[in-house]
Amino acid sequence: MAPMQIRNVSSLIMFMIALGCGNRNDEQVAELTIPVRVEQVSREDVAAYISATGTVKARHEEAVMTEVEGILTIARNLKAGSAIRKGQLLAELTNPAYLLEVRVESKKLAMDNAQRDLEKKNALYSEGGITENELETARRSALDAKLNYDAALLEVEKIRIFAPISGTVTGLQKSADGTRVASRFQLCTIMDYVTINIPIKLPNTDLGLIQLGQEVLISNYALPDDLFKGTVQTIDPTIDPQTRTFIVTIQTANPQFRLRPGMFVKTDIIREQHEQVIVIPKNTLQIRNNQSVVFVVEGAIAQMREVTSGIEAGDNIEIVTGLADGERLVIQGHETLRDKAKVRVLE
Repeated sequence: MAPMQIRNVSSLIMFMIALGCGNRNDEQVAELTIPVRVEQVSREDVAAYISATGTVKARHEEAVMTEVEGILTIARNLKAGSAIRKGQLLAELTNPAYLLEVRVESKKLAMDNAQRDLEKKNALYSEGGITENELETARRSALDAKLNYDAALLEVEKIRIFAPISGTVTGLQKSADGTRVASRFQLCTIMDYVTINIPIKLPNTDLGLIQLGQEVLISNYALPDDLFKGTVQTIDPTIDPQTRTFIVTIQTANPQFRLRPGMFVKTDIIREQHEQVIVIPKNTLQIRNNQSVVFVVEGAIAQMREVTSGIEAGDNIEIVTGLADGERLVIQGHETLRDKAKVRVLE
């Protein structure tokens, strides 16, 4: 083989060797580049909660009961769910024997007679015809007669059943209409739940964290799109010795009646809240050498940052120091990262 040909073959072999080495270096570089996902650091409001569950109760609730027996006649338009006003007629009872016992007309007649007798005695007294004691006796008789008549009117009114409060009719015993019912028969219950109360039980360790007027977020699984706001209305100062809990009552307006008495709800009492602070996913926070750290990407390099955390809220956590707005926080692939590691950001 000619010397020129030998040199060409040697050059070709060296080129192929160099090319092979170059590919291996590229593969090593690729192997050392760690794929990660990032999100931009931003600010938002964050709050810490004390959570508990409870049952909705009407602010006012009163049973409507008969005071005497009789044949029950329910008001024509009354039905469960009716909105009524205090003093509205709900039903009447028919009981002639009871009315005879009350003797309204007799007592009215006695009152009228006693009043006329008092007028005569006043005239006689002014003329010196009777003593002051006789006049005083006439006054007392007239007053007693009037009181007896007023009491009889009150007794008569017991055959008519009126709403004791304004609210909504629940549990109406419509099937009893037209039947004889006994005294103390419960016709219905009236609930005023335009404002509702929610009593909840909290562990005694939370006693120092609860204050009157604290804002509360209220939710119900049946109303996933609705979030209601209430406040802490009362705090029971005593601790149940069996459960080591105390009772807090939450109150909220309910003008559209979305929350119903008996509903099971979740309450989140806002213990602490900060506005427009840096908040990151809690799972991006790691402990390295007893220090909280996160990773941010600068160029193609992962930088480990020591941070100080604040309020925890669900899956998120506030960062007080160590991060700045707009930085690219590693949210995936950070578990095995090291400081200054080369990374490739995935879209």
